[in-house]
Amino acid sequence: MNKLIKNKAWFPFGLGEDSTELRVFCLPFAGGGASFFRPWRNQAPTTTSIVPVQYPGRETRLNEPCILDINELATELAQALLPNLDKPYIIAGYSLGAKLGFAVVHKLIELGAKEPELFIAMAHSAPDHKSEHIGASKLPIEEFRTFLQRYGSMSEQIFDDPELAEMFIPILRADIGLVECIVTQKALTCPIIAYAGKQDEIVPPTRMQTWQQFTVNDFELRCIEGGHFFAKTNSEFLPMFANDITLTEIIN
Repeated sequence: MNKLIKNKAWFPFGLGEDSTELRVFCLPFAGGGASFFRPWRNQAPTTTSIVPVQYPGRETRLNEPCILDINELATELAQALLPNLDKPYIIAGYSLGAKLGFAVVHKLIELGAKEPELFIAMAHSAPDHKSEHIGASKLPIEEFRTFLQRYGSMSEQIFDDPELAEMFIPILRADIGLVECIVTQKALTCPIIAYAGKQDEIVPPTRMQTWQQFTVNDFELRCIEGGHFFAKTNSEFLPMFANDITLTEIIN
């Protein structure tokens, strides 16, 4: 494994092998953790490392408080990423991770880093879209439960088991609060690929198309059969994702 890794708490599964030519830093959705991306490693090209990112307050970092402001979280993650950008890299964010990732790239630019080779946004509206989540993080428990059910991936067990509820509901509230935050709306100079679920009622393909405004470079929209969590339900997604990062590697 790569010996240069810094800020290990953010990257619990490491940076990949020393022979890696490209790193893909993957940022989870609201309530998600780094472990979601571990299976993606099996689909990656041999010279590319999938590097799952762990936010404070979940999985391996459960003993840390969640960060409640997206720009603060972006700043801390950018500082953690900076020493590990010794190779070309991609930022890929799923749902909340896409909004956070966009903010992180701008923080990295402020810190003097080169932009990523590619930015990948999955299942989240472009930065200029007004959040429909305002106030959702503070809803009474049953209304909050109903709100989360719209996403089609929330286990009823979390709400029905008191111990799980005590552990996970504060994390979910914190992350939904992050979605409400405003981030910079400056365009990037790197290409953007946006992935959308064709049946995603939260962020339909027409809304994902608006990411095109946030790059002065090339843009591609990939429409996938499935709802908001098409990455979990559609076996065709990961090969498509792997092909996109492979093409990035070949071009660069």
